[in-house]
Amino acid sequence: MAREGLTFEMNNLVNRAAVLGEKVSAENIAVKTDLGIQHVKLTVTPLQEADPIRGMLMVTLEDMPAPKPRKGRKDSADEASLKDARIAELEKELLYTKQRLQNTIEEMNSSLEELKSTNEELQSANEELQSTNEEAMTNKEETQSLNEELMTINLQYQIKTEELTNSNNDMKNLLDSTEIATIFLDNQLNIKNFTPQATQIFNVIRSDVGRSITHIASNLKYQNIEEDIKEVLDRLRSKEVHLQTKDEQHWYSMRVLPYRTADNFIDGAVVTFTNITNFKNLEASVAATSLYAANIIDIIQQPLLVLDGQLRVECASNAFAQTFQLIPELLKGQWLYHLGNGQWDIPELRKLMTQLMTNEAEIKNVALEHEFPVIGYRRMILNTRRVEQTENKPFKVLLAMEVFEK
Repeated sequence: MAREGLTFEMNNLVNRAAVLGEKVSAENIAVKTDLGIQHVKLTVTPLQEADPIRGMLMVTLEDMPAPKPRKGRKDSADEASLKDARIAELEKELLYTKQRLQNTIEEMNSSLEELKSTNEELQSANEELQSTNEEAMTNKEETQSLNEELMTINLQYQIKTEELTNSNNDMKNLLDSTEIATIFLDNQLNIKNFTPQATQIFNVIRSDVGRSITHIASNLKYQNIEEDIKEVLDRLRSKEVHLQTKDEQHWYSMRVLPYRTADNFIDGAVVTFTNITNFKNLEASVAATSLYAANIIDIIQQPLLVLDGQLRVECASNAFAQTFQLIPELLKGQWLYHLGNGQWDIPELRKLMTQLMTNEAEIKNVALEHEFPVIGYRRMILNTRRVEQTENKPFKVLLAMEVFEK
């Protein structure tokens, strides 16, 4: 792109600046422009600043006044000498061109002779081609036989294609009939396919196939779907997240799995969305019920314990903690007999609880006396009830008591 007179100096300075790593320049360079000869100063500076431009070279051109011509006989003699040298050089170039033209003419004559020889060879080859044509006719008959075999194979392929089409139709109807929204993505997170239910979560239409899922707006209060999919593709392990819609009326369980081909090759990801709104509502209802039950236990004026199937404390009333001078926050999860540093390891209590666990016999108005190290002698009237739960969950034990001082 450099104009005449600038190419050599620019090449030289750029190479020097790149090798030396320092600023270099040249002055009074005569450059041929549309308006005549212009003298410039050329400077090449290596850049060492911020990362985006570090390592680059900055080339600057500055206008300079033309040097004053020297007068005298010596200058005229030098100019004449330069002209003579240029003429001699042009004469040598003309002589060389003439010699090259002569060589070209000789080579052309030689090529004509070779062409004649080649023509004779082509005539011989034509005879061979006629013989080959006869063989081709024979091959044609064989080709017709092969064509019949290909027709048979083609018919078999058509049958296989129909079976594949039916399988695709079955798969499509299976995906459409499920209530699980499913989106298939490639390794660049572009959409390959999706089920109709996915349109309830993402604003996606059929023309969006091939677009990145990051360009599609969703109805979810969640912004990390892209990071979750990339994490699954990096670690090749599934991930499940519970998400809520922006209108806060629906909950979905999003599960991301790697998309594996028949050859166990990872070719993207599968994102499924299962509606768990009823489950979340039930979970909230259970949490509210548990909170309601805990509040009821807290306002009971008598000591009360809720134990699990291994006699570990699940909940204790404030009255129990106050009566036996225990810390409420430390009660949950402790074994009954370890409460108060073993104060409740009472042989008679162990016997009663063993009967309850084995024979399912409830304790009703059973008196129990014990000397506690901290609060002293206490007489207690115990009542228990075994609360059965579902088959998958163990029972619970309610232990209520009335406490009397000596």
